[in-house]
Amino acid sequence: MTKESIPRRLVEVYSKPGCCLCTQALAAIEAVRRRIDFELLERDVREDAELHRRWRYDIPVVCIDGAVALKGRISEAAFENCLLQAGPPP
Repeated sequence: MTKESIPRRLVEVYSKPGCCLCTQALAAIEAVRRRIDFELLERDVREDAELHRRWRYDIPVVCIDGAVALKGRISEAAFENCLLQAGPPP
């Protein structure tokens, strides 16, 4: 699969520093990013009260083009599958 094979997507990861699941998820996401092009935004839930209230018990949370795709323990395979199965970018 080439970087040009799917439309460019926006992936947002809600996490916080020091979270081992977040670190593992980001590593899996970066591994996929080496094969599939997408924009990645990391958001620290501690920096916004609403984000903290909404996601503090679910991090890491991965959204693709604004829709929640994965929460908690995230594997490279699961993320890649979600990325490829998402509908066309907005």
